[in-house]
Order: sequence, then structure tokens, then C-alpha cells
Amino acid sequence: MKTKLNPIRATCSLLAAGALLILAGCATNVNTYERADSQATPNYIPDKRVITDNTLAATIRVTGINQSTVSGNLLKIQATIENRRSSLQTINYKFEWIGEDGMAIDSPNETWKIISLQGRETATISTVAISPRAVDFKLKFRE
Repeated sequence: MKTKLNPIRATCSLLAAGALLILAGCATNVNTYERADSQATPNYIPDKRVITDNTLAATIRVTGINQSTVSGNLLKIQATIENRRSSLQTINYKFEWIGEDGMAIDSPNETWKIISLQGRETATISTVAISPRAVDFKLKFRE
């Protein structure tokens, strides 16, 4: 026995399928290509993580931190961060510098900065100390 397809139901099904295709085409994931055999030799440093916001930790992840010295005696820090979600995320971050005595060093680049990452995108953020007294740092994130 053959059943007839209701034309209104068929139209709604087609519209729903079309909407899904349009939404899938608007995804914000980022494809990345890079050299298979990297020529770079980063100086990755071990880090200590203090997680106080599990929602933020589920959104953004630090995949590595490396450091170098520029201008002879200024510490440069670069962190690679990853958006763990499939949608666009905007995150605030800032670096803070610490001196050999454990005291914070005031720096004009210690302001909150904004970065937007597409779904699953990886990016690098970096800063350079303004004083050779800076021997350590803290990297902070907030939503």
C-alpha cells in the first residue's frame, strides 16, 4: 500500500533541511596548515595552572608557553592558546611581570587585552618585559 506524502509536511522538511545546511555552512571553525617537519626550536617552559573558573577552562586552553630574551636582557613570553569550543569566543587576558624578589613590577602592558578566536582556533599571545628586573610572569584570563 502506497502512502501519500503530505505536501505541507514535505515543504517543512525541505525548509528544515535547508536551514541545517545554511547553518553548517556558517560554522566558524578554522582549518590550519603548517610545515610537517617544523624548523622552529621553541624554548617551552613548564607552567603551573590555577583553575578557579571551570567554565572558562572549558572554553580556552593554554597548549604551551615559551620564552626568549630580546634586546639582550628583556624577557619575552609567548603563549599558544586554543579555543576548545566550536563557536566564536572572546576572551580577556593579561600578563603580569614579577621581579627576582617576588614583587610585582608595574608595566604599561599589564592591561586587559581582548582576543577573539573562531571555533577550535589556535593563536599566540605574547608580551615583552619593559625592565630587565622581570624574571617571572603570570598570565591571567577572564571572560
